[in-house]
Amino acid sequence: HAHAGVDKVYLVLAGAGTGKTRTIIGRAAHLIHTGVDPSRILVMTFTRRAARELSKRLETIVGPASAKVTAGTFHHFCHFTMRRMPRRFGIETATVMDGDDQVQLMKLARGTVVVPKEKFPRASKLVKYYSYARNTNRQVREYLEKYTGRDAATIEKMCRVFVAYEDRKRKNSYLDFDYILHRFAQVLHERQDVRIQLAGLYDHILVDEMQDTNPLQWLILDGLRDPAKLFCVGDDAQSIYAFRGADFQNVHSFAQRVPGSVVLKLQENYRSTQDILDVANWLLRQSPLKYDKELRAHRGKGLMPRLVECESDLDEARWIAE
Repeated sequence: HAHAGVDKVYLVLAGAGTGKTRTIIGRAAHLIHTGVDPSRILVMTFTRRAARELSKRLETIVGPASAKVTAGTFHHFCHFTMRRMPRRFGIETATVMDGDDQVQLMKLARGTVVVPKEKFPRASKLVKYYSYARNTNRQVREYLEKYTGRDAATIEKMCRVFVAYEDRKRKNSYLDFDYILHRFAQVLHERQDVRIQLAGLYDHILVDEMQDTNPLQWLILDGLRDPAKLFCVGDDAQSIYAFRGADFQNVHSFAQRVPGSVVLKLQENYRSTQDILDVANWLLRQSPLKYDKELRAHRGKGLMPRLVECESDLDEARWIAE
């Protein structure tokens, strides 16, 4: 915290094993200790489990004040906020569907377009396609044409299924998870009065696993970040959720998107030995992307890694087990 005052926007690039969660907890505790009202701190996590762990660990440092900090997933935060002002978001009578409900509704919609035994993607696959398109903030047809490799006739039918799905959803006043984020971002950017009201609720927004956020989640952060100050922690070298819509540009382009922001790096690794990290550092240097991080091992030197080639996944598992 010698570097990190409370009045700036920060991106913390935390390499593997450098203590990402601990950094978020330390930041929240520091803000509370310097007099920030804990009810004006929002922490966004990627999973419910991470939110629970964070709240528990924060309580051991700052005591009961931690209960006033809002910590949860993007979905939880958006849904909770929309429920507090349903008319602003047009969801007065809406019911939220879980994943199973969504598949069942998609199955019904699929049945209105596809004949029995026809070779066509299953409802669960259609839900994934639809979800991905929404999370990357793309038109569904554009996403299907660009990423699924399906032929034009199948894409045409899929679009008809999605229209039937949306129609049933509307008639029954259902909300699916993706719509929650989509609607929240839409209202935040289209209605200045709502944006001002929501952006005024928090002074600090802390974001964990920034590399896993998708374009919709960035739109939400972007809508809330002024006057609230962002403190985002992530590792640009650990983004593995592209298939779920994660956009590593949320980390890579952060400094351009938020002028005046400060980028800090955590490069001391507490998990591995230096010989293992030398391989990781070498690998990052091969990338055309500029990672510009050099992990150092707190534990010092260890065994030299070896390259083991196995005939199959079973041979590999057997070698590891032995």
